[in-house]
Amino acid sequence: MKLNLASLVGLVVVGVAAGYAAAPANAADTAAAAAKSTYVKERADCEAGRTAEDRATCLKEAGAAEQERKRNQLDNNGSARQNAIERCNAVAPKDKSDCLARIEGPSKSNQTTTTSGSVAGGGMIRETTTTTTGQPTVIIIPGGAAASTPR
Repeated sequence: MKLNLASLVGLVVVGVAAGYAAAPANAADTAAAAAKSTYVKERADCEAGRTAEDRATCLKEAGAAEQERKRNQLDNNGSARQNAIERCNAVAPKDKSDCLARIEGPSKSNQTTTTSGSVAGGGMIRETTTTTTGQPTVIIIPGGAAASTPR
């Protein structure tokens, strides 16, 4: 009886270990299948004209994305907002608040932001207007000789 129980425990341990060893391979297979599925969908969208790009460009981009997925280099997990803020960091400091307003909306009462265009049409255009008041300009015009008064 002891021999059978020990054999049973040994088989269970071997089975559990095999399950753990197979999990990474299984996860890799699942990731590869998901990547292939994404590529097939992107390619179908290109063929059907459901993208904003021409067919040749779309197929080229889908293939490039597939290659990056295979190398595990494709990163779509970043925040679009964070990406935009990082782009504003490269703008001159005096223009940074306007850049951020185009991303996040006006942050000051003297700012207005308008949006036009579409992604399908080639891009979104965001324009921020900042109204400022300055000191009035005084222009002094040198006068000629004073006119004489009539006699």
